[in-house]
Amino acid sequence: MLGIDANSFIIISAAFGLLCAFLFFSIRVGFPKTITGLAQWGWGCLLMVVGAVGFTTRDHLPVLFSSYLPNLLIPAGVIFMHYSLGLFGKLASSGRLLVALLCVASLALAWVTFVVDDYRGRVIVVSSLLTVLFAACGRRIYCYRVKRFPEWFTCAIYAATACVMATRCISVLLYDGTLTLQNDTSAIHDIYFTSFPFSLVAMSLGFLMMANRELQSRLEAQALHDPMSGAYRRDALLEMIQREIAASRRHRKPLSILMMDLDNFKAINDTLGHLVGDQVIVDFAAQATRLLRTQDVIGRFGGEEFVVMLPHTGLDAALATAERIRSRIAEADGTADLPLYTVSIGVACLDRADADTLSLLDAADKALYAAKRSGKNRVVAA
Repeated sequence: MLGIDANSFIIISAAFGLLCAFLFFSIRVGFPKTITGLAQWGWGCLLMVVGAVGFTTRDHLPVLFSSYLPNLLIPAGVIFMHYSLGLFGKLASSGRLLVALLCVASLALAWVTFVVDDYRGRVIVVSSLLTVLFAACGRRIYCYRVKRFPEWFTCAIYAATACVMATRCISVLLYDGTLTLQNDTSAIHDIYFTSFPFSLVAMSLGFLMMANRELQSRLEAQALHDPMSGAYRRDALLEMIQREIAASRRHRKPLSILMMDLDNFKAINDTLGHLVGDQVIVDFAAQATRLLRTQDVIGRFGGEEFVVMLPHTGLDAALATAERIRSRIAEADGTADLPLYTVSIGVACLDRADADTLSLLDAADKALYAAKRSGKNRVVAA
């Protein structure tokens, strides 16, 4: 094999796999528990390491431990990777089919190992099984709802590895003659043998990038969103409004702001407690968000006060949206955990060339207090 001692190469490959396993077992401790699949990936790498080391014992241990079990441990490791990818992507489990396939392959492998001792048959069984498993892992990533560079990179590595496995299987099927371990010196065998450890490292690198990107996204979301209500934080909202004002002027599109304040919220806190008050905040944010469009943005401005930014929305449409929110809250049925409450809303529209974020919010705020003075539970336009 390219002048390289096979056992030495296998040991080096196993060392790479062991490092990958150690890496994922280690980072699992520092990652949030909601980012799942890291430990399972580590176990997959570890199974492959044990399988690889088993191949080096061919001259010292029975064929059960030096060929049969190693040939099954490698695919079992890939199945763990498939399971890991499913956990990470929050996808429904489909591992039973792959486990069933491994069981069928184990029977076929037992036949060509213990009954007829057919090296060619073993290569066909294992390479065809690995083709299916690597392709299944690639498809698993392809089914992710959001795919960025790390996902596409890892998916491509799985696809390329599946192609190598398939080529190996086809080349052995088409081989004219008796194939043994000693005369199996084709170029595709060398590629098959040497590419596997590099594929394992590349897959692990790709999955690590996926996990790191997910962690980064969650940290960014925590920095931008209010932890209680899920709405944007005040500073993030102000920055978004400022950008949208500039875009609205550039494209000559309308922009409206809703300033919303929960009525008599202090009384709810004083009489029912802060926990109930928190439930009211959470409920209002959820109810209001359901009535907004995808491009609309809701933020918690402070305490019981919320602001909604409505891009490409004129005053009439903004008033209609505000009224939908007000009526939904007013018509809700109270429960033991969630009392009846109402909301007052002030509406302002960007209609002057010199208007900025502060003046727009000030106009909406004045309209809000006009609604409060008029008896609360109503919508008033600036």
